[in-house]
Amino acid sequence: LPTIMHLHGGPFVRADTFGQGFGYNEGQLFASRGYAVIVPNFRITPGLGSKIYYGGFGTYGRQMVDDHEDALKWAIEQGFVDPARVSASGASYGGYAPLQLLARDNGLWKCAVAGLAVTDLKYQLTTFDGDTAGNEAGVNLWKSILGEQDLSSPRLREISPVFHAAKMKRPVFLYAGLDDIRVPIAQINEMASNLEAAGNAPKGFVVKRNEGHGFGKLENRVDTWTQILEFLQKHL
Repeated sequence: LPTIMHLHGGPFVRADTFGQGFGYNEGQLFASRGYAVIVPNFRITPGLGSKIYYGGFGTYGRQMVDDHEDALKWAIEQGFVDPARVSASGASYGGYAPLQLLARDNGLWKCAVAGLAVTDLKYQLTTFDGDTAGNEAGVNLWKSILGEQDLSSPRLREISPVFHAAKMKRPVFLYAGLDDIRVPIAQINEMASNLEAAGNAPKGFVVKRNEGHGFGKLENRVDTWTQILEFLQKHL
């Protein structure tokens, strides 16, 4: 089957226990349209023991992303995935991860859907347009998760997709809330601009006014996911 690897946000939440968000609704939507859906609980996911949880610290953008690829390879081995028709999707961290996967350019992914996506980690943790930079404890937690105390380190640039648009050769769909204070939209706008400059402009870019880190209005959700389903039908 054509397959969606849908990645949960956080990244420290559980898609399968977090009510109706960060994976559950999206997985049901994709499955109802005939896609196989993989919603993996990768390292740093809580509720699976301290080894899994703390194994995510210092691996963001690197081994944590390896887990996503490993989940796909496992699913291919099970025999239900058409390896020529696979997309990565998600929102928040789940929007970051598909972009990071495409930047690896290893041929596993046909396209990607990136919502509410962190694309520039230094900007994300230093801009006062968002709600993280003013929270010292929050910033320190993120430094531990990233495995880097210096937010000006080249390592952060290496794992920030906004700087690697030229490596992304597959179709991308972006969506964001204009008033998102968790993931300020400037970095998503820059991602779109850099993709366009690299000759791979987003095939869709939905921005909804009066929406934040997730869309609350039914009409906005319906419109966005209708466009995403059209994108997937075309590119898978």
